[in-house]
This record gives sequence, structure tokens and C-alpha cells, in this order.
Amino acid sequence: MAPLALGGITVVGCAAVAFANPGDDGVPLCWSRSVFGVDCPFCGGLRATNSLLRLDPAAAADHNVVLTVLMPVVVLMWAVGLVRSWRGEERPRPLPRWLVWGTGCLILAFGVARNFTGPVLTRWLHSDAFSG
Repeated sequence: MAPLALGGITVVGCAAVAFANPGDDGVPLCWSRSVFGVDCPFCGGLRATNSLLRLDPAAAADHNVVLTVLMPVVVLMWAVGLVRSWRGEERPRPLPRWLVWGTGCLILAFGVARNFTGPVLTRWLHSDAFSG
């Protein structure tokens, strides 16, 4: 029952994001951007989600490349868990520690790298770099 509840909550959240369209001017900035003037690792996540819902992965990657890559992986993991739950299989083992720590380090490094204003290579990582 838990995978279905999680899926339902996710569908409602995605519908809200699609309806609100975070790319509009009416949605406020992230608190870290507003207070500290820096992009957190999740800045642009709502716009990336909206772009993925509209089947525009290029725009989604421009808003937040890490979330754009991780969202389909998480959806796939949820689907596998749902199928296993339906089949009555035992709970899957937790993710390996190296994977959890590696993902955390990747998100942290992304959060730092996207705030550099230097070369063009890092400029596209900013959450406000999208021009389309």
C-alpha cells in the first residue's frame, strides 16, 4: 500500500507543479537564493520537473541537471518496488552505503560548482541560466 500512496502523492504534486508552472514570474525564488544569493543543489528543481512533465529534457537539464538525471532513476526504483510489493516479495535491501554517500557527495559538489561565476563551463549550472 505504501508504494501506491507514494505514487499518488507524487502524481498530485506533479499536477500542482504543471498547473502552477514555476517558470512564471509569480513563483518566488528559493529561500537560499533569496537570503544568501546562492543556488542550493535543488534550485531550479520545480522548473526542471515542469520541463520534464512537458517532455523537454533539455530545458529540464538547464534548470537542474542533477535532478533531471536522478528523477527518472528514482521513478524506476519506485516502479520496481511497486512490482515487488504486488508480487509479495520481501522488502528489498537498502541501497549500498557507497551509493548513498556517492550521491550525497555528487549533490554537494554540484551545489558548490553551480555557484561559480567564472568560466562558461560552470555558468550553465546556475538555476537561472535558462533563456528559452
